[in-house]
Amino acid sequence: MNHSISPKTSSRRTHAERSAATRRHLIATAIDVIQNRSLEEMSIHELARSAGMTSGAVQHHFESKAVLMMNVLSELIESSAQSGALWPDSRLEPGERAIRFVQAVWTLVYAQPRFVAAWNIYLGCRNQPEVLGHVAELRQRVQARMCEGFFAVFPELANEPDRDGFFGLVLSSLRGIGLLRMFPAPQQEDSEAVQQAQLACLADLIAARCRSAPPTTSLATAL
Repeated sequence: MNHSISPKTSSRRTHAERSAATRRHLIATAIDVIQNRSLEEMSIHELARSAGMTSGAVQHHFESKAVLMMNVLSELIESSAQSGALWPDSRLEPGERAIRFVQAVWTLVYAQPRFVAAWNIYLGCRNQPEVLGHVAELRQRVQARMCEGFFAVFPELANEPDRDGFFGLVLSSLRGIGLLRMFPAPQQEDSEAVQQAQLACLADLIAARCRSAPPTTSLATAL
């Protein structure tokens, strides 16, 4: 039996790959425009100009700015959540685990320009229900993944009655520190010192909760 791929099938696959590459290029260009200029400057026309394409070619891939923003948000949020480097070894001492987690999630997610870009998009699309619905769906999916990773790293907290509230507090704290980067202090060194002090306090809080939690008993020990 001849299993060779027909030229027509190969051409379709090549076209699909080219289309996917173009979409990735447009999303990356849109993120660059938002980060280095502003959300207001991000239009289909400006994206086409910055990407070296025609507006019609851009609209072939993204028929409206709202659809483009959905895809940009997907890329920003998913790329943040997929990093395995967020999760330190759960066998480390609680203080070391907490410091490594807080610093990793800060460096890889909240201190990144893409985090501010994502919030610029979110705040700029408040009157577009279809975009906000997409954002809510993405945030729910990413938060579930983050929650699973957090309690795998800090199993002492997994059975605490307020586990969801505490996890939400951790993320809200990181999010708030990250958003303050949109309003830098006159002295950059002062802003960074304050940020590091806040992150250290958050790590201390996580470690303290781990140390005060009742010891977990494995099934093997119980038997």
